[in-house]
Amino acid sequence: MKTACGDLEKTALLLLWFVGLLLPVSLQAQKRQGRKNAPPISIDGLRQRSYLATLKPESVLPETAACKTEVMSYVSDYLKVYTLVNTPLSEAPKQGFPVIIFGHGYHPNPPKYGINPETRENRRPGDYYRGLPEAYAEKGFLVLTPDYRGHNMSEGYDYTQTSYLATSYYAMDVLNLVAALKTLKNADTKNIYYIGHSLGGDVGLKVLLADNNIRAASLWAPVVADTWEQALYYGVYYDEKSEYIDSTKMKEYSGHIVKNINRLGYAYTAEEGDPIHYISDISMPLIIHHAKDDPVVPFMWSVNLASQLYHFGKGFKLYPYEGKDHLLQGDMRAKAIERDVAFFQQYRRK
Repeated sequence: MKTACGDLEKTALLLLWFVGLLLPVSLQAQKRQGRKNAPPISIDGLRQRSYLATLKPESVLPETAACKTEVMSYVSDYLKVYTLVNTPLSEAPKQGFPVIIFGHGYHPNPPKYGINPETRENRRPGDYYRGLPEAYAEKGFLVLTPDYRGHNMSEGYDYTQTSYLATSYYAMDVLNLVAALKTLKNADTKNIYYIGHSLGGDVGLKVLLADNNIRAASLWAPVVADTWEQALYYGVYYDEKSEYIDSTKMKEYSGHIVKNINRLGYAYTAEEGDPIHYISDISMPLIIHHAKDDPVVPFMWSVNLASQLYHFGKGFKLYPYEGKDHLLQGDMRAKAIERDVAFFQQYRRK
């Protein structure tokens, strides 16, 4: 976090959070009725689509003590997308292994996702997430970590350049992956769970709102604010020269979003694609993990999500952690994994 504008960031965030507590309630006061011909990247648009895909083996990676590791591919919107697959080494239950789809966070250079910058070794999910999918596989889950389009070798780089709209396209890739699970050996498709970190939390909420086949979900330091709040927060975060925020500054911070919306070729408002405005429609329980001093994604965003879940009578648990880890490490990571496993088992379908 840049100290030059730290106080301004906190003030802007607190103001937006307070207003956010008031506005979403009125927006969600009544159950939304999905309108016909909704914009494809809106929440309603994601719901109205059909999803169909087949998983195909591509390569087998070195086995670990915890799991078998391989790369598979599938087609999502005519794009070839790859996914890492970690399968437990233990004997599969009769109904198959319960499934976790892990949604990774933002990568500043998508084609380099999962690639070691020094050795150039292509080892998904990359050193940052190394050990996380394996940890859940060791607990008996079959874990899939999709690239998202435009990441690593997956086709569709142009979609990664659409600013905050990109997560809707990534959600389509995850939804097609969910549909493809029926073609994966030893996958228990009655017990599918989602874990999303950071940007993967935004992707995940869109998936949960479009597909009720997910039994439960875990969000780690999730990006769950609406588009305009994200634009303001990260605009200030990266703007070292900013001493104040006004309408001119806000226009500057949100200009790339407006530009990408105007390029869509159909009418669309950012609010139609923001999951935080649709929390009343969530049908599965959520567990949320977030460090209180996370400098990348504000802890208050998870607090706001939890308050909305409570307001609409949804099942949730929010676990705050001490420190500044954006991705939990050490004992905190081990505890979060333990909590996830117990939470998922609580909602497992026999």
